Amino acid sequence: MTLALAHPLADASLQAHYEAARALRAADDPAAGGDEDWGRDRIFVSVAAFRDPECHRTVAELFEKAAHPERIHVGLIWQLDAQADAAYLEPPLPRRGQIRELRFDWREGLGVTWARFLAQALWRGEEYFLQIDSHMKFEEGWDRILVEDLRGLPSQKPIIGVVPPPYLTPGDIVCDLYPGILRPDAFIEDGTIRVSGVWLSAPLERAVPMPYFLAGGLFAPARFIAEVPYDPYGCFATEEILHALRAFTHGWDVFAAPRRPFWHQYKRDNRIKRGEGRDPRFEERIGAWTRAALLRYGQLTGQGKLPDDALPPDLDLFGLGSTRTLGAFEAFTGIDFRFRRVTEEGLRARYHEDAIGVAEFVVPGLDDATRTRPAMVDETEMLLRAALSQWEPERLASELTDLVIELDRHSRARRGEPPHAPLQPERERLLADFRRWDAYGLACELAKLSFAVQRLNEAEGAQEEQPARRAGA
Repeated sequence: MTLALAHPLADASLQAHYEAARALRAADDPAAGGDEDWGRDRIFVSVAAFRDPECHRTVAELFEKAAHPERIHVGLIWQLDAQADAAYLEPPLPRRGQIRELRFDWREGLGVTWARFLAQALWRGEEYFLQIDSHMKFEEGWDRILVEDLRGLPSQKPIIGVVPPPYLTPGDIVCDLYPGILRPDAFIEDGTIRVSGVWLSAPLERAVPMPYFLAGGLFAPARFIAEVPYDPYGCFATEEILHALRAFTHGWDVFAAPRRPFWHQYKRDNRIKRGEGRDPRFEERIGAWTRAALLRYGQLTGQGKLPDDALPPDLDLFGLGSTRTLGAFEAFTGIDFRFRRVTEEGLRARYHEDAIGVAEFVVPGLDDATRTRPAMVDETEMLLRAALSQWEPERLASELTDLVIELDRHSRARRGEPPHAPLQPERERLLADFRRWDAYGLACELAKLSFAVQRLNEAEGAQEEQPARRAGA
């Protein structure tokens, strides 16, 4: 059993790499078309490594600390320099028959999502799927911990999102903290948004829903791979938020890790960073790939819809699901992709009653006045958006047209201008324009304008009350 896509990929080079990964067999792999029960209780571990001296130690400890190392199978995608990084391949890895590995010169790589997609193509039917980074340390019996916790989650499509506490090198110093929960940061200039987490002083030991997961700490039934394959056309900036959005819209439920299965190396004191190896050809290729990934991100999140003749490739393979909507994800998270804002509830990880009180997040700009305040959206506007998204598109277009016209009249009145009909927006022209929008885009715009009008009316009402109060005094 392998990852099977509905049709060949649009990128010929990517398709060739994908086919090579699907064809690769390790010594202990089942024969093609063999025992269908072979994968039962087995875990497929996806590892994408970029010139990382920690990788071999990570894979070795993965087996060493497992309660059932015979059930662990690794899919490893190496991006490295065969000569300069030769020391990173020593000592030889244990259990080579359980490791499927592809190596690429780092200059030929196309980023982390490209590598993780190819790693998924090395899956051979194992029941469970674990995605990690190439710099991890493991708890004794980590595999038993994850499987037990996953089976106890209240969902038919459960995902464990691990926010692994840190370990430090040299010395492999592990901390006595436990996985916590995630929240969004503020939007940045390119329109993307990252998530960050907080670690806990004690394990949760219960199921706490959250909208996100980290790319280096994801555990799920392996059917997740087939249903929501990693999008190879992404980039580092879009990776985690888009994969979480796609998982959500396909009906998958994320829960914070109840217990600690592993640690993560965050401080890169002994790792080569991508920018340290300069190669003009590589920089040009990865730059073009990243720009395309950002257009793809805009298309999927509604930030920047593209015309049909300019749509990103293979969106049918790596797009949103139909079980839940983008709007439902925004309502859950408090993230407003279109206008690049976040609610305070979202910034403080209060997206579910079970998450409230788990951890306190310090939000720059809200709790620290020396930092720039993030762009925020009121919870009431998000609730209005959710309600309006149930309307028919024609009603949304009509209401939005009328509201824009009314705002124009109001603006002219404030400036002392007569409400001249020829100077007002033409209703039919506006209506025709809004009819070309998607329904959710109309709901977002109408909610934003309606809420702004409400605030404006409240402010004007307060100004009118002041003279009356002074007169009464």
